[in-house]
Amino acid sequence: MSDKPSDAAPTEPQAAENGPRTEPAKPIAVAAATPFKRMPYVPKRRRRWDAIDVPLPLQFAIAVILGVLIATAIAAAYVKWNARVSAEANARAAQEEIDRLALERQQQIEAEQRAAAERQRVATEEERARIERLREEQRLAEESRRATLSDAERMERAFAASYRKPPGCAEAGTLECANHYIRAKRAFEAQYAREQARQRAASAP
Repeated sequence: MSDKPSDAAPTEPQAAENGPRTEPAKPIAVAAATPFKRMPYVPKRRRRWDAIDVPLPLQFAIAVILGVLIATAIAAAYVKWNARVSAEANARAAQEEIDRLALERQQQIEAEQRAAAERQRVATEEERARIERLREEQRLAEESRRATLSDAERMERAFAASYRKPPGCAEAGTLECANHYIRAKRAFEAQYAREQARQRAASAP
């Protein structure tokens, strides 16, 4: 064999100035390189809920119960909301009905007031017309009375102008003279009335 050392043999570390640094031949232990002592492994303690081992059927039953409770709560909330909405709708409908009845009552009152005012106006106009009619009747009656007085006056004047006393009644006022005056006046009035009637008939259309 040759005295030349084999490449597989470990070599001693050399200084930097003598050549490249090499790794030591023996590995360094981790415990020797770490200044702290390794703690022994302690298994992690399971939490309270993790420690409970619940069977699958029981989990399913709990899930079903929770689902039923949630559905019941949702249904109760929906029923409550629907009841509130219905109550609000009923309240609005009742208020609208009250407003409608109030409006109809107000319109009825206004119609009654208008009818009463119209009746009052008609009554006032009728009363005014009646007063005017009475005044017109009074005026016509007054004119007729004045016309009658005028006719009587004219008749008296005409009779006084046409009457001639008898010779024996010129100064003495006896009963025979009075009877003669009355008979002559009645005859003149009858004749005067006939003449007036003919004149009215002739003047009528």
